[in-house]
Amino acid sequence: MTFEVVAEIDVPHRPDLDPVRRQVADLAPLTDHVLAPDNPTGRAAVSGVAVTAAARATGARVTAVLNARDRNRLGLRRDLLGLVALGVREVLLLRGDPPDDDAEDGPLGVRAMLDEARAFADEHEVALRVGVVAPLGKPLARWKRAADVLWLPPAFSVGAVEQWRSDAQVEVPVRAGVLVPTGPRMADGVARAIPDLELPAGLLDALDDDPDAGVDAACEHVVALRDSGLVDGVHLVAVSRAGETARRLAPLLA
Repeated sequence: MTFEVVAEIDVPHRPDLDPVRRQVADLAPLTDHVLAPDNPTGRAAVSGVAVTAAARATGARVTAVLNARDRNRLGLRRDLLGLVALGVREVLLLRGDPPDDDAEDGPLGVRAMLDEARAFADEHEVALRVGVVAPLGKPLARWKRAADVLWLPPAFSVGAVEQWRSDAQVEVPVRAGVLVPTGPRMADGVARAIPDLELPAGLLDALDDDPDAGVDAACEHVVALRDSGLVDGVHLVAVSRAGETARRLAPLLA
């Protein structure tokens, strides 16, 4: 089984795509497969299709995120057309963070998007891999079993992933989320925000003394996941530490 790292890149909030190109270059020692988010924070950012185009122009492979929050069916098909035209063959469907104004919430849910993406692929005769998120610690919804790839949220517990696999009994590829904490405040914030994310013992104190402690913890967890054989790859969220994480992790996975 090939173990693959898909590294998330940050989307610009200014009309400038140079940061996308720099991030892809920083990640090159580790992977050429990037995840392009889609207005992940619920505030306007450069279009995911534009970000994908910039990443593709560097030679990167891209999995594009599509948020249900921001789309109706016409908008979803528009963006799928653009992504497929750019050579993208994998998408990750998310609900998206709630907008500040409920009136801005889109009419679609992830389940409807999955059905629509399937219909789109059949209509245009393209091999489109569609992924959805499968939360740890919860039964896998029956409709999510129709996805081609399952993405697990960030965690630092191999045991939690093992328990999920035992319960879910799936045969499609699974990618586990791995977060690189950049400081004690950030680490504590995400631990409170993400269900089932338990930080390694002593990490908060270590981050106070060493800004690279989060990189070390993430690299250790990726290697542990690889060695466990439980997942087909990881979804790496390295934020501002992408370059350092790539340089450290690449030789460990060689």
